[in-house]
Amino acid sequence: MNTWLVGRVPIAHHVREPAFAEGEDAKSAPEKRGEKIFFLKGRIMAGQADLSRNRFGLTDFQWLTKDELKQTLPRGYFHSVRNMVELR
Repeated sequence: MNTWLVGRVPIAHHVREPAFAEGEDAKSAPEKRGEKIFFLKGRIMAGQADLSRNRFGLTDFQWLTKDELKQTLPRGYFHSVRNMVELR
């Protein structure tokens, strides 16, 4: 798939806090880290997604509408990205 990024500034982000067990903290469980995911606006110029040689072990992808995303994603994740998805 031939793509290009529209700009260098993220259009949305999602923060996932680390999940510590009772009595744990960042010092006692440094392997448990949260995530900050930044989304950049991109455009598909040509082609189709080809997962045959991806480095992440992905085997499938989906094109979803905003309503389908709302049903598929966890509530907090959808809340973080809902304004970047166009209504069509």
